[in-house]
Amino acid sequence: MSLDRPNAPEIDGSDLFFCIVAARYNPELVDALIQRTTATLQESGVREANIKVMRVPGSNELPYGVYMHALSRQYDCVIALGIVIAGETDHHSVIADSTADAFHKIGMETEVPVINGVVTVGNMEQAVARTTGDVDRGAEFARAALEMAWHKLRLVEMIDEIEEDLLTDDDDDDDLETLFRKN
Repeated sequence: MSLDRPNAPEIDGSDLFFCIVAARYNPELVDALIQRTTATLQESGVREANIKVMRVPGSNELPYGVYMHALSRQYDCVIALGIVIAGETDHHSVIADSTADAFHKIGMETEVPVINGVVTVGNMEQAVARTTGDVDRGAEFARAALEMAWHKLRLVEMIDEIEEDLLTDDDDDDDLETLFRKN
């Protein structure tokens, strides 16, 4: 995971709804991720009432919680938060790979953006640096969620406009091409 911070646009989150599904393993670190994520969402205008937090046992259980909340269609984006620290076996790789794959599939299937906030690190020092230290992954996950929620809403508006145009179009010209270029 890069230590570079991506540039993110300023987004007004006042009308957006988010669900954070967070693992209970490594509770102090995950709690810091939750706090930093929610703080950044609120700094962008998201009301506290528009942020739901659900806890699951560990990172391996995150995909189920994410899937069920995405299926509900109550949220503009779902954020999965967890910490996976390498141990003596490759178990951490299995968890990191399987959850990342699941989050992609969930987002595509449900059409609800899913932010993979599972921080996978080699040791506790790296985990602390990325959750409570100078590397604020919680804020990065929140900014990614805001941007993806915004994109989702813009795309829904564009699709609604296309559908309305198709229903009211009574000529043979290609209005869709014009509409896509406009957006």
